[in-house]
Amino acid sequence: MAKEFIIEKNGIPIYEQLYRYIKGCIEDGTYKIGSVIPSESEMQKQFGISRITVRRAISDLEHDGYVRKRRGAGTVVEPRKIERDLSVFNSFGGSAKVRGDRPGSIILQFRRVDASTKVAEKLGISYGDPVYFLKRLRLLNGRIIGLHATYIRSDLGITLSEDDFDSSTSLYELLESRNIRLGSADETMEAKMSNAELRRDLFLEEDQPVIYKERITYDTEGKTVEFSENTYIGEIYKYYIHIVNVREGR
Repeated sequence: MAKEFIIEKNGIPIYEQLYRYIKGCIEDGTYKIGSVIPSESEMQKQFGISRITVRRAISDLEHDGYVRKRRGAGTVVEPRKIERDLSVFNSFGGSAKVRGDRPGSIILQFRRVDASTKVAEKLGISYGDPVYFLKRLRLLNGRIIGLHATYIRSDLGITLSEDDFDSSTSLYELLESRNIRLGSADETMEAKMSNAELRRDLFLEEDQPVIYKERITYDTEGKTVEFSENTYIGEIYKYYIHIVNVREGR
């Protein structure tokens, strides 16, 4: 049962008070992800406020990603977007744990393959050189949020096998445990529309956008270690970066 909404005479607009009330109900689990919140007319009658006030609060909640209006269904609570700080070098699992989330994986493939032209170029090796290929669905708190396709050099002085990976394995932790010291990474990111393969693997609708990210990871000596092509469901994943204004002479 939702907690009571009490209008306070504190100078804060009523639509903002309603926004905070509904947001609080979402964050404490009163309104669960995928559930339909009360309609505008229901809130108008229940709280004794105007429809335009309710509509403004709902509009702001939709703008901020908490809900989405769906034709024929009502206003539905959306999964919260997961932030990742672009300025911090970390693994998928490491970033999740920092936030208090539970990372996981579903291993789709692990095998040795010959490097394609693109993979060879990214890793700085020759076309056709053997590399390890790891394909995983990435989960956060049990929910699929992305797909990682990773190519790992096979000349790092270690041997990898399918038995090394399960639902909780962190690739970076595994490499570090075998004395591969990771130091930095280069990333590029762009928005894309999903193709048929991605829609199948990530259970997407045809018009759902995705965030596509490529990463090249280096060891502390600057040698390439892995190249990954990572795709995230655009509606539940976002990036964060702190930018400093550096001016000449300051």
